[in-house]
Amino acid sequence: MKSEDLGEYVTFCINKSGDTVSPKKLQKLLYYIQAWHLVHLGVPILLEDFEAWVHGPVLPSLFRSLKENGFNKLNVVDDEGNNLEDAKDLIDKCGLTDEQVDLIDSVLLKYGALTAFELEMLSHNEEPWIEARKGLPPHAPCNNVIKKDRIKRFYLKMLEENGE
Repeated sequence: MKSEDLGEYVTFCINKSGDTVSPKKLQKLLYYIQAWHLVHLGVPILLEDFEAWVHGPVLPSLFRSLKENGFNKLNVVDDEGNNLEDAKDLIDKCGLTDEQVDLIDSVLLKYGALTAFELEMLSHNEEPWIEARKGLPPHAPCNNVIKKDRIKRFYLKMLEENGE
């Protein structure tokens, strides 16, 4: 699945809940969706790897596609520029199963109300991002990959320890 398509669906879900999402927040939400998808469904929902950037996990292709938005909030609109009313087209576009939609809903319930900064700080305190940066100073540029198997092991351990 393309990160842009999943990002569009997640943005739609956040918008429907009455909230907004910035490109930075979307990156972090997709990271947590990837993490819990790996744990609960055993495979990645996105093939692209996240990188351990200064502000947390980032999908480079999504970053490039959203760069023109800057810090502006994202909205999902149809071809005529109207806000979408129904998720069905986006679910079909992404090829999401009912099980995946349920998982995304649960991740958004857990993380969706957090700000972009809170999500950044959360990821900065978790081993996959820390290890991928290999001891670099906090503001040092980095494009090291956060390995999917490491993400899965960390969140599986978290699940087992916290009963999440």
